[in-house]
Amino acid sequence: MAGGASRRFGGEKLTADFRGKPLYQYALETLAEIKSHPVRVVTRSEEISQAARSHGFYPVEAPPPDEGVAASIRAGVRASRPDAFLCFFVCDQPYFTGEHLTAFLAAFQKSGKPYGRVCCQNRKGSPAIFPPCAHSRLLLLTGDEGGRSILTGKEDFTFFFPVPEQALQDFDTPWNPD
Repeated sequence: MAGGASRRFGGEKLTADFRGKPLYQYALETLAEIKSHPVRVVTRSEEISQAARSHGFYPVEAPPPDEGVAASIRAGVRASRPDAFLCFFVCDQPYFTGEHLTAFLAAFQKSGKPYGRVCCQNRKGSPAIFPPCAHSRLLLLTGDEGGRSILTGKEDFTFFFPVPEQALQDFDTPWNPD
């Protein structure tokens, strides 16, 4: 998902340089590790759409960012097959690697649980996986409400995959280059 307004960042966060390349490029490289699953990239940026196409992904036009993350989630759901498990992944976690993602997906599949989520100790984060039966609830989300509200109370049905704390680090404010 790359459709936000980056209000806290104060500019085009995903196209900003992060250690030598645009921030969004880290997410696309991570997603390129999963060859057997179709990837939809929800964005308003033509640059990100073109980069997504170059990886063989399918860009999906993000609605105006005024409503918040729920609009991007709904766009992603509508662009997917109705029988698909959906894994939502954000574009501002440059330390979440392809190795993390492939291990998460493989372990989730073996778990037999309908929901999946990465975590570090008590902190839960993105990406998260939703079964086909959750599509209708995802389509009802509004504003800045993400999938967390759907996952709440479903801990017994959720596979939690531990990742290093740094993998969950996202960037909502400008960073200092180091």
